[in-house]
Amino acid sequence: MKKKLLAAGGVILSCLISPEARADSFTGLNIFGDSLVDSGNLFNTSDALFSPLGLPAIPPSPPYDQKNSNGPIWVENLADALGLSPTLVTDLVLNPTTTPPPTQGINFAFSGALSSDTHILDDDLQFLATLFPELQDLVDNNPFLGFEDQLDAFTALSTIVPVDPNALNIIWVGANDYNEAFFNPTSLGGVSQEELPNVVTDNIIDGITRLSDLGAQEFLVVNLPDIGAAPFADFLDAESPLDIPEILNGLAFTHNELLSAKLDIFGTSRPDTTITTLDVNTLFADILTAPDEFGLTNVDESCLINFQPGFAFDGICDNPDEFFFWDNTHPTTAAYTLVSDLALATLNERTTSAASVPEPSALAALLAMGIMGAGTLARRPQSDRTQPLKVKTR
Repeated sequence: MKKKLLAAGGVILSCLISPEARADSFTGLNIFGDSLVDSGNLFNTSDALFSPLGLPAIPPSPPYDQKNSNGPIWVENLADALGLSPTLVTDLVLNPTTTPPPTQGINFAFSGALSSDTHILDDDLQFLATLFPELQDLVDNNPFLGFEDQLDAFTALSTIVPVDPNALNIIWVGANDYNEAFFNPTSLGGVSQEELPNVVTDNIIDGITRLSDLGAQEFLVVNLPDIGAAPFADFLDAESPLDIPEILNGLAFTHNELLSAKLDIFGTSRPDTTITTLDVNTLFADILTAPDEFGLTNVDESCLINFQPGFAFDGICDNPDEFFFWDNTHPTTAAYTLVSDLALATLNERTTSAASVPEPSALAALLAMGIMGAGTLARRPQSDRTQPLKVKTR
């Protein structure tokens, strides 16, 4: 494993469920994963590394908001609803004298993280060191954290900051592994496409096991949406003889099936551990099927016009709150609000009886739409989704 720098050291449901309902239950948030839960770690690190070289931080902010969206992402909304303020791990490292002690959890997530110790910028940092030799030490102590490196950082800090058994540990990772299978397969270390879902879900279970061994007891594990529905899949698909969106959706389906089964086994083996699954797959499918029901008008294109990898784009849409995608892989802050609403509702549903939670007619209508999995899922038949290597007809 590579040595790492840090390892050393509401729109829909918010009106129906009180945001304070879980505030007394969780005393902190620890967050692990990729750009879908990184509220500023990649920006902080790249700003510290690149600004002395005259290079911009990533993601470029503005128009980004120091994370891969145009405003708050769902874990920030959830933290606010629970009355918690988790600390960015990069603030602890880069500003140790001015950052207050992390008494309400730590966000370890890094945009670009894979489920292993790999980060999608690892190769880019190596190349950058050939242009700027003064960065060589940073290459040897890579500051961009994969999922396993985030766990290493948590382990190291647990010797200083005791593990809080009442903190909620959020894990959302895996999408980059599947995208890299087509965009940069060498980053997967030789793992084949067929093996990938099993390897990725094993990495997630191993991560939960490590955290549980250290004393963590509460987990919110997020499954994957149909990643083939993102504009990035169309970008990959353009010159490929394979049907990339279909393959990515098949991989996400297999990932979710394996993850669910493995979480059940883990939960049975450790009855003192509580694992809640956040089903964004169903939520995203419902949004993409009936966007107007969620206040959105565009679920096919990115708000950043003509977006290309490398943060190249020609402009910004006039109505980002009506778009699902901010760039070619990440939701807008409006879409993230739907995720945080679902997360809060899921956490409440886990421990709150139906008698103690009001069920106005709006909630019944919401359940009928399927946001909590009660409605018809906008998914392909399973027989179609277990065929990962389909060839396009041109």
